[in-house]
Amino acid sequence: MKTIYTLKSICFILLLGISSASISQNSVSFSASDNWTGYMNVFDFSGNYQFGSGWGVADLKSTLNTTDNTLTLQPNFNTYADNPGDPYWQNGAIGAKVMDASTYVEPGATFNGVDLTFSGSVSSNTIDPSLYTAQYFIKALDPANGYADALGGAGVYDLPLSGNFSLTIPSSSLTVGLVIQYGFVVVGINANPADEATIGSVVIAEPSTLGITPTNESLISLYPNPAKNVVQIMSNENIDKIVVRDILGKSVMNINSLNCKSTTINLSSLNSDFYFIEVHTGNKIEVKKLMKFK
Repeated sequence: MKTIYTLKSICFILLLGISSASISQNSVSFSASDNWTGYMNVFDFSGNYQFGSGWGVADLKSTLNTTDNTLTLQPNFNTYADNPGDPYWQNGAIGAKVMDASTYVEPGATFNGVDLTFSGSVSSNTIDPSLYTAQYFIKALDPANGYADALGGAGVYDLPLSGNFSLTIPSSSLTVGLVIQYGFVVVGINANPADEATIGSVVIAEPSTLGITPTNESLISLYPNPAKNVVQIMSNENIDKIVVRDILGKSVMNINSLNCKSTTINLSSLNSDFYFIEVHTGNKIEVKKLMKFK
C-alpha cells in the first residue's frame, strides 16, 4: 500500500507504506458496478492540445463487465475506424493523434478531507508498452486553477504486469473544493482496428488480497507520458541518477546526484521522438519508454 505526501519543492517526497494518522478513511476497491465516466483529451504529434470532452466509456474502448466484475482497457479505435482517409485522424496505416483516455469515478464531496485508498488487481497486461501507457490514479482537480490536478500527478502510477495495486492519498491533499477522481488512463496513438490483436489490453479486477504489493510492480512512474517540455519521474526509492537515451541507445542527457524520490526534468532541447528513461535507484536500474513532442 502506498501513502503519498506531496511537498512543493524540487524533489517531492513520496512516503510509501506508511499509514495515515487520520482516523477517517475511505477505502475503495475496483468494482465494475461503480458509476464509471469517460473523458478524452486529444493531442497532435507536436504535443499541441486539440480538444477534451466527455466520452462514453465504451467509446474510449474501455469495456465494463459487471458479470465478471472486470474492466478491460484498450487504446481508442473508433476515431481511426470512423474516419477513413481523413488525415486529421489517420496517418496511413496508423493513427494521427495522441489520445489520453480516462475511465474514472467521481465519488463526490464526501471524499474531501478524508484519506482515500484505491485498490484493485491486474488480471493481465499485454498492452504494447512501446506505444501505450496504462496507469491507475487518484486525482484532485482544482476548479479554481483550470481543473489542474492539485496533486501534480503524484497520484498517477503505471499499472503492474499482474497482481494487486494500491494507492493512498492523505486527507490533507484532498481538501474541500477539489474534485476527487480515481480510475485509469490509457495514453497513446489512436489505433488502427486491424492491429487490435497485437496491441493488447489490460484487464482490471477486484483485489484478491488487499495491501499486498506484487513483486513485479513497477517502481518508476513518468507523468505526463507523452510529454512536451517536462516530465516528472517518481519512484518509491531514492533516485540516484537518470540517463535519457535515444532510440539507438545513445545517451542524450545525464542527471546525477539527485537523492530524491521525485524530480522533474526539462526535455525542451530534445526532438520529437521516442526516448528511454533509465532510472538508477541503489543497485537497480529500470528503463521506461517516453514519447516526446515539440
